[in-house]
Amino acid sequence: MTISTKSLGLVAALTLLGAAAQAETLRFATTLPEADNPETHAMKAFEQYVEFHSGGDIDVQLLHGGVGGDRELLENVRNNIFQMTATTDGALASFYPKVQVFSVPYLFSSANAAITFMNNSPVMDAFVEDLEATVGLRIIGFAADGFRNFVNNKGPIKSPEDVSGLKLRSMESPVMIALMNSLGAAPTPIPFPESAMAIRQGVVDGGENPPSTIINGGWAEVIKHMSMDEHIFSAVFAYANPKFLDGLDEKNRKAVLDGTQLYAAIMIAGKGQGYLADTQKIRDMGVEVYVNTPEEKAAFAEVAQGPVLEFLSGELGAEYVDGFVAAVAESEAALYAQ
Repeated sequence: MTISTKSLGLVAALTLLGAAAQAETLRFATTLPEADNPETHAMKAFEQYVEFHSGGDIDVQLLHGGVGGDRELLENVRNNIFQMTATTDGALASFYPKVQVFSVPYLFSSANAAITFMNNSPVMDAFVEDLEATVGLRIIGFAADGFRNFVNNKGPIKSPEDVSGLKLRSMESPVMIALMNSLGAAPTPIPFPESAMAIRQGVVDGGENPPSTIINGGWAEVIKHMSMDEHIFSAVFAYANPKFLDGLDEKNRKAVLDGTQLYAAIMIAGKGQGYLADTQKIRDMGVEVYVNTPEEKAAFAEVAQGPVLEFLSGELGAEYVDGFVAAVAESEAALYAQ
C-alpha cells in the first residue's frame, strides 16, 4: 500500500503531539522576579539542561514571582502543585525548626566551607533524610545566598564592643535577636520595606544584611559604615517533591538531579561574584567598608556563639546542636588541612 506524503506528514504530526502529551510537567517556582540575576540565570540553565537531556520527556515551566511567599512555595512543592523550588535556609524554619542551627553566628568561615559541608557531611545526609521523613520535602541541591554583614551610622564595627549600644533593625527571628543581644545591641524588629526610612530617620542606627540586599533595599544610600564580619551564612536549598522525582524513569530522574547541580554551580558562582561586585558598589556609593580579620571574627564568635547556642539547645536539644557544630568544625578542618 502506498502512503502519500500528506499522510506521512499527518502521522509525524500526530506522533509529535503524542510525545508532547506524554511529557511530564516540572514547575520550578521562585518568589523572585525574572531578572538579570544568578537565580534567573541558574533556573534557565536548569530548564535547558533538563529538557535537552530528557529528550523532551520533561517540560520545565519556570514560575517567577507572584506565586506566593517562600512558605507557600514549600507547601505547594510538598503537595506536588509545584515540583521544585529553591529558598534560603531560613524559609524552612516554620516547617522544620532544626534548620535554625544554620544561624549559629560565625559557624562557617567561608562559602567554600559551607558548600563542602552541606554536600559531603554525614550529618547533612541525616538532615536531608529526616527532613523528607518528617516534612515530605526532598533537598536535591545546595547553593548559597551569601554572608550577612553589619551596617550602621556610628562607626566601623571591628570588635564586639563596637556593636554594644547600637540600635539595630532586626528580622523577627529569635536567633537573630539572641545574636544582637549577645553583642549588647538593641534589636528592633522593623518590616524590611520600612527599614531604609527607619535608618534615614535615626529610628535605628543600622542593621545587617548581605551586600545585594543592602543595595536593593536602599540601605547603601542611608548608611555610612559596613563591616564585613560575615556573621551568618545564608544557604540555599533546592527542593523537589519526592513522589514526582521517584516517579520519573532513570534517565529523566538523572536529568533533573544533574540539572540541579548545574543550577547550584551557577548560583554559587554568580552569588560569589556578585558579593564582591556589590561590596565594591557600596564602597563606590560613599560607604566606608571595613573588612574584618579572622582574629576579629574569632573575637565576635567568642562573645556571640554561647548565648545563641544556649537558645538553640533549649529549642532543638543540646545533643543535636553540639553535634552539628562539631561536624562543621570537623569538615572545615579536613577541607583546609595541610
